[in-house]
Amino acid sequence: MQEPVELARELARIARENQLAEIEYREENTVLRLIFEPKKKFVQATAVAAPVQASTSTVAVEEAPPAQAAAALGPTINSPLAGVFYRAPRPNSPPFVEAGQQVSTGQTLCIVEAMKLMNEISAEAPLKILRVLVENGQVVEAGQALFEYEAR
Repeated sequence: MQEPVELARELARIARENQLAEIEYREENTVLRLIFEPKKKFVQATAVAAPVQASTSTVAVEEAPPAQAAAALGPTINSPLAGVFYRAPRPNSPPFVEAGQQVSTGQTLCIVEAMKLMNEISAEAPLKILRVLVENGQVVEAGQALFEYEAR
């Protein structure tokens, strides 16, 4: 059997070529399932070794965003580092900000977790959040747009 990462990349390629929303691979004690969600830059793949103790790993496969979608954005707030994007301080808490909300200088917009450190991303000036561009819990890259905004 191929290494899980190589297998995930090959399955992702096959799924993209055939415009599949989901693909699953099973062999002996291994199950590899990829679910593709539209309008996201990353595809999440979960590999489970299925004997008695299951282990899970996640592989991010980058897909290029459509050129028109990227060009249509106004000014954006970008992630200063790679990590996991969180809209709220805790899972059951309301988000720091919503689309359409006015925010002030220094107000926390989100958290990007990197290497077990929670990094708060704050507004550098008063602005209005037009769109939240990333889903909660999504892996983001350094420089990736998180919010589209309008200056006040």
